Amino acid sequence: MNFFRTDGQAALNTLLVTTRETLDHYRDAMELVDTKLAELFRDICGQRRSFVHRLETAVRASGTLPAVPDPDKEAAEMLLHHVAALIKSHYARDLLEQRIEGEKKLAALVIEAQTAELDSPPTTLLNDFAQHISDTDAKLQSLQTQVSAQEE
Repeated sequence: MNFFRTDGQAALNTLLVTTRETLDHYRDAMELVDTKLAELFRDICGQRRSFVHRLETAVRASGTLPAVPDPDKEAAEMLLHHVAALIKSHYARDLLEQRIEGEKKLAALVIEAQTAELDSPPTTLLNDFAQHISDTDAKLQSLQTQVSAQEE
């Protein structure tokens, strides 16, 4: 096992860390929204957990160890979300926007991992994950439109 990661290993690890972060943010967000939105977030979490496990396996197969998110950074971000939810009366729209931005970031990282040089790229995993992200983004966009229409 090398102490230094190749660009491909780093790209996979960054994707894994960001995927874990989004999973944590969806879990946390379930406490801040209504039942319907919480159920969607729960479904996304279930699917996302599967991708975390598959990404961990791919990272190990690339010859490095999986990285984890910074717990202090995540705690601070979640604290800000909870404070904003207390202050704002229509926080669901903001929360959906945050999750949509998270999906866009993940999509960009998947593309980066797909183009990175790896000895044995996890092509099927990355293609499946890209489709999951696209589907999730479409659901979030649709809900954001509905929430915006209800608030007007």
